[in-house]
Amino acid sequence: MSNPPAAFAGKILRVDLSKGTSWTEELSPDEWRIYMGGVGLGAKILYDEVPPEVGWDHPDNRLIMATGPLAGMPVWGTGGLTVVTRGALTNGATSTQANGFFGAALKYSGYDAIVIQGQSPQWIYLYINDDAVELRDAAHLLGQDAWDTQVSLQDELGYRGHQLSVYTSGVAGENKVRFAAIHGDFGHVASKNGCGAVMGAKRVKAVAIVRGTKALRAHDPRGVYQAADIIAHDLQNNPGTSTLYQYGTLFGVTNLHKLGALPIRNYTTNVIPDDVDMGQWEAASLRDGFDHRGHQCSACGMHHCHQQVIAKGKHAGEIVDEPEYEGWSGAGWTIGSTDPTDTSWLNTQIDRACVDINEFGWLMGWLMECYEKGYVTKEQLGGVDLRWGDVEAANTVLQMIIRREGFGDVLAEGIKRAAETLGSPAQDCAIYTMKGNSPRGHDHRARWEELLDTCVASAGTLETGPPVEPTELGRPARIDPFDPEEVAKNVGQLLGRRHFEDSLGSCIFTTRTTLANVCLALNAATGWDYTPDEAMRFGRRTAALLRAFNLRCGIGPELEQPSKRYGSVPVNGPAKGQDPMKNWDKMVDIWYDEVGYDRATGRPKPELLQSLGLEQVSKDLWG
Repeated sequence: MSNPPAAFAGKILRVDLSKGTSWTEELSPDEWRIYMGGVGLGAKILYDEVPPEVGWDHPDNRLIMATGPLAGMPVWGTGGLTVVTRGALTNGATSTQANGFFGAALKYSGYDAIVIQGQSPQWIYLYINDDAVELRDAAHLLGQDAWDTQVSLQDELGYRGHQLSVYTSGVAGENKVRFAAIHGDFGHVASKNGCGAVMGAKRVKAVAIVRGTKALRAHDPRGVYQAADIIAHDLQNNPGTSTLYQYGTLFGVTNLHKLGALPIRNYTTNVIPDDVDMGQWEAASLRDGFDHRGHQCSACGMHHCHQQVIAKGKHAGEIVDEPEYEGWSGAGWTIGSTDPTDTSWLNTQIDRACVDINEFGWLMGWLMECYEKGYVTKEQLGGVDLRWGDVEAANTVLQMIIRREGFGDVLAEGIKRAAETLGSPAQDCAIYTMKGNSPRGHDHRARWEELLDTCVASAGTLETGPPVEPTELGRPARIDPFDPEEVAKNVGQLLGRRHFEDSLGSCIFTTRTTLANVCLALNAATGWDYTPDEAMRFGRRTAALLRAFNLRCGIGPELEQPSKRYGSVPVNGPAKGQDPMKNWDKMVDIWYDEVGYDRATGRPKPELLQSLGLEQVSKDLWG
């Protein structure tokens, strides 16, 4: 074995399900620096090994579960998992992240990534315990949700707590629901673009990794601790992140409502009902109910991931997760539920079912609006009376979806395909992009940056993401959210940072500090001399690879549009009258100029690819 850089295990675990075999692969030290891990490594493997004729459910598709050089290090939130594959909603590139303990357990077992190919002849789970890699029968796990699967494997294998990390796609994955997610460690989810459907298509019920015994070396241990302290101090004391440190994303509901970015009843309004006490939705009030610190993430001091025992009502005594903001949105406001306890209960059912909370929220909000307007009938729904805010009815439909029962079989295809099946006028109410992916849990008509980013991105979800310390990259601290030129420049010029973060094996909440601080931790761990400029170049190279992959799959610029409702004009609230489509072409044009892609074809320009070291990709795209 060649000597990998410090902080790397140095091996990629390869698994061929069709042949029932596994082996390891090594990269050179230079290759580890170029591709690093996470989405950087995943994008390379996806581009090199998945040709255009291999669709998301083809055995030759790759399911890549990768971490990065900070995983297992004493920096906050460094147990991260990135899943890269050809996803089921867009049939294009996917990059989606989960936190928890998987990444650290993988590194301590001696691997930086798992690459799964082929299709098992029967249902299995992949078991990893240091050098032991086994494909084990999973027939007894079929029909179990995410939490039950983890408990079953803990009992079967004799491990407790964080000794064992289990990630599964649940019943939704078994039935190849197109927005099935991969869920693990009791509440951590890689959710985007149907990665769980890919897992199900391969007949993998779960991946179970014992926290291994392999040593992990840091180049400068003292420097790693110093960088970790600097980042932790910044997260705790910076006015932009101190609330995030204390409450997670609970403050999102009230803050986004003030901006007109809280999606209420499927974008039909931006005004809170008169009978709702918004005091109960303040972060401190929400946290009052979640007094148990449940499943933390590896080496993390952030105050996220709490749990609650429901005190009263139909579900009294049940344990539920404290939702992140997108749970409050997708299981709550988007579908008209304004009771925090009801919302947290439904959010947990959605997570246990292993479906993407955002896609489910848009699907259910659309369905409730269609039911109210008579576009969908009670008979179609198998007798379910689907009223706004009814979480019990929503859960009934959820169970129909994950089992593909009745009309649930249509809904399991995701909102774009379901809406196209019903046609207008129902289709006109649906929120999605023309590529088939869906927004995060915001009303993007008040956040044009995310509307643009969601539509032009190549990763099946946001690619640039909300700006973090934009001033260090030459952008202003704040811009007018409805200025098309500034919006497009932000999304274009900041492209790359998110992909860099998603290649480190860390959490995006614990890298909400300067890039200089993040590079400080990376360099102490590896012995490299990464700079913010190199970090951005790395991210842009990854973005170009994902874009080239999608173009090869037939996903071009003609699909970079929102659906009719997604790009509509708010009728009330703070963003009333703002029309994103009035300036849409201008925003897209500016974005293409900023990222260096050809507007007509969508292809990264040859000179850009050359500057990023992607000469072969340039030949593939341009001849």
